[in-house]
Amino acid sequence: MTDEPLHGRLEDLWSWIENEDPAGETPAVDPADVVAVMVVHNAAEWLPRQLLALAGLQPRPGRLIAVDTGSTDSSPELLAAAAAEGVVDEVRTVDADVVFGAAVAAGLADAEPEWVWLLHDDSAPRRDTLAHLLEGARQADLVVPKLLQPKRRNYPDTLSEAGQAITAGGIRVPLVEEGDVDQRQTEPTEVLGGSTAGMLVRGTAWRETGGLAPEVPRHRDGVEFGWRVNALGYRVLTWPDAALVHRRAGRTRERPAAGHPHLDDRLAALRVAGSRGASRPGLAAASLVRAAGFLLAKSPGHARAELSALRTHLATPEATRSLAARFPEEDHTPAELLPNRFWPVRHAVDRLGSGLADRFRDLRDSDTTIDDLTGDDFAGGRAERRVLSPVTLVLVVLIVAAAAAARTLLGLGAVSGGGLLPAPASLAAAWQAYLTGEAPWLGAAAVASLAGLGSPGWAAFLALLAAPVLAALAALALLRRLGLEPAAASGGAAAWAAATLVLGLVTAGDVTGMVLAVAGPLLARSLHAVHHNTAGGAERLRAPAGAGFWLLVVTVVWPLALPFATAGAVWWVLRDRSRLAEALTAVAPPWLVVAPWLPTLLRYPGRWLTGVDPLAWPDYPPASSALILGRILPSGLPLWLNVVVVSALAVTAVVGLARLRDRGWRLAVGAIGAPLILGALLSRVVVTVDGGTARPLLSPWALLVVAALLAPPLLAEARRPARRPLVPGLLLALGILAAGVWAVVGFAGPVREQAPVLPGYVRDVVTSERDTRALLIELDDGEQVSWNAVDSRRPRWGAAERNPVGDFAPDLQALVQAFATGTVPDDVAAQLTSLGVSHVWLRGFGPELRAALDNAAGLSSAAADADTVVWTVTGLVSRVTLVDGDTSGPVLRGEVPDGAADRTLVVAEPPGADWAATVDGRELERADADGRLTFALGADGGDLDVGPREHTGRAVWHGAVLALIAILAAPSLGGAAVARRGQE
Repeated sequence: MTDEPLHGRLEDLWSWIENEDPAGETPAVDPADVVAVMVVHNAAEWLPRQLLALAGLQPRPGRLIAVDTGSTDSSPELLAAAAAEGVVDEVRTVDADVVFGAAVAAGLADAEPEWVWLLHDDSAPRRDTLAHLLEGARQADLVVPKLLQPKRRNYPDTLSEAGQAITAGGIRVPLVEEGDVDQRQTEPTEVLGGSTAGMLVRGTAWRETGGLAPEVPRHRDGVEFGWRVNALGYRVLTWPDAALVHRRAGRTRERPAAGHPHLDDRLAALRVAGSRGASRPGLAAASLVRAAGFLLAKSPGHARAELSALRTHLATPEATRSLAARFPEEDHTPAELLPNRFWPVRHAVDRLGSGLADRFRDLRDSDTTIDDLTGDDFAGGRAERRVLSPVTLVLVVLIVAAAAAARTLLGLGAVSGGGLLPAPASLAAAWQAYLTGEAPWLGAAAVASLAGLGSPGWAAFLALLAAPVLAALAALALLRRLGLEPAAASGGAAAWAAATLVLGLVTAGDVTGMVLAVAGPLLARSLHAVHHNTAGGAERLRAPAGAGFWLLVVTVVWPLALPFATAGAVWWVLRDRSRLAEALTAVAPPWLVVAPWLPTLLRYPGRWLTGVDPLAWPDYPPASSALILGRILPSGLPLWLNVVVVSALAVTAVVGLARLRDRGWRLAVGAIGAPLILGALLSRVVVTVDGGTARPLLSPWALLVVAALLAPPLLAEARRPARRPLVPGLLLALGILAAGVWAVVGFAGPVREQAPVLPGYVRDVVTSERDTRALLIELDDGEQVSWNAVDSRRPRWGAAERNPVGDFAPDLQALVQAFATGTVPDDVAAQLTSLGVSHVWLRGFGPELRAALDNAAGLSSAAADADTVVWTVTGLVSRVTLVDGDTSGPVLRGEVPDGAADRTLVVAEPPGADWAATVDGRELERADADGRLTFALGADGGDLDVGPREHTGRAVWHGAVLALIAILAAPSLGGAAVARRGQE
């Protein structure tokens, strides 16, 4: 070894010109200078192969010493026989509690060899392994070989390890991906350390460092030792040409052990990290997070071992201090060998990106066949050369169309219309809407707001544009799962995206329809996975949990899906009782989530038939002919597009039906006819929801019809692909046509950018601490009156789940009629004040009606535009009134003074409203009163907060159910691959 550290890669990339062989001037290492020490413990199952590999070494080490650590199986006899045959030179025995490093020291005894070769009893070297290690020894002081996983029949060699590092928190950082095929892709490189299996160490480095640290008894001892070797200025180098097959019998539990193998590994990691400066609180927090992750991966054994390792580490600080004392005061370790603090994040992002890329590649590319693997350039036929895959074509067309259509939504106003109410002003407001509402879909909407960078408005805007793209991807995932080639699957996905457009789901603001267009195919895909599920143990519940998640998504926007799914699960279990656990896993979580909502669903049965915000929809009763053409909503797209798309779908369905057998033909016809007939019947029905009226949602039935029309041709294509895929080509053309029309027309339906209709001064009062209402009345040309009551909380997401005024509807309806006829009562101002109405907005009223209203006492008018007048209730109106004996007054500033003990607060809400009132955080009790919500205030004053009650417990319940689904759906933590005897 030289005086200066030999660290660093080639500093000059062109140094090979002057020096082609870095080890050219270094003398070769004589194998006779190598002493190999193999530690053995209860290895009778694989020791014969290990000894056979050692017997075939060329060259052999100068001495090969086996150290048996109190084996209780036939390992001692096997070693004795190997010694008699000359495979090993000497066998030594130590107690069973002697750790690996101490066993190596016992094997070396007082010898001071030039080189020490460490061997495990489950790390079989190849014939030339030592020869290659000696080549690396000419350039380094510690040589780390390449470790391979056990060989399996008909499989190529796969990598296990080729050196490793460790993060500041004790996370193992491998230099190669475990399980990758060994293609000799790795090059010699400097490294922090590696496994002790096959490690070749210069004798001087071994003695100067004191050998392996007993504080790290089993795992991580090699990386800790390599770190100390680096710190002293020696060079540690991987040498991939030298390979051993490593079974890792301890970690895979092939070797019986008292404790969980993860315990020793994590304890060693904590001690190594702690000895290098990591804080105990930081390591403790990281271990708690890892334990939670193990529980998520359904591995309580790993979680228990993680916590046990942490407990042992905290209870034995002297071991960490002793390990730190072994580290040299002056550290020469190259900085590039140590992972930076962001390595775990970067690694997680890389894994995520790689997973997403693999998923997209699976959707885009054809499955590899045996012909692809065995063919050659002269096999005949025409080579397929495609500039752009059909999958990419569909996605690009839809994305470009969405970007073009977005131009019609740009503006300063909120995007809303049809069934889409304006988004809350902020992420906090979206969460408040969820906490104060009953419908669980509001929670999903609040989470989805994160896609808009915390802006619900931007999230709604992006959802409208992305819905066709996401629907196409969802359909593509389903069709690829069913076995369709990418070309055929792309046609089906394009047609499905076209359906989301021509049915008006996007341009009419049908939130439920858009969610079903995306989640429906994913639910079908997960159900297909459940049906073909052959996994065992906890892994068997992954597919049902995935189905349960997508069923939950579908249920919260369309509750009727849950009873249908439950009936199907019952039928499945009756046919096969062994599927009970899977059926419960899929169906139970959605029922648990909707359980707090069930009283409302049972009180208003019509809500089962509707979608999100059912009272937001204007009355769109489609004609019978429009139903046939899929014109269930005013999409704003030309009628001829519906005719073309529906006609083409019908033709492809007929072609597909002709390729089906009798039973399949009958099922397909039933699947098409049933939702079509049900949808037609429900279109004539009106249901009641919380005192308001709504029509059943037709988009779920329409989507079922489209799916049934697409199923025959696509399934026939999956079973017997046609030579000329005319049907997929036609479906692909439909998608491109619909996207092109959407790009040109844009959002010409109910959904559009809409500026606020209320003047700014009215909005300021409504959103102030006075929290008043504004009554909006419009008289159209046909003398039809429409009205609504708005406040700071409506209209917004979830506001149309309830009647906006509840029990006040008759009172407001009477006032609306009075304004519309110009016969307002003398006490109209008092009535409006009692209802918390501060302004009345009138549009379409002629001069005669306006003149009649000018005489109304307590109202003052101001023109908003040529057709609109705003009447303001004189005086200060507030939602909350403080009643003190015979006097009363509005609460204006969100605070109340001290006063008499019998004071009350009267809120302009029905008595049964789910509201709460607090003064300085003290919740007020309700008081008995007729007609209005009343709270007993008492003598103490303070800051007043009055509003809808937040149901945090319900949110926690929903979160717990989702966590359960996540745990069940997460992949189970598998151990390292263990080569079975029959596969080796």
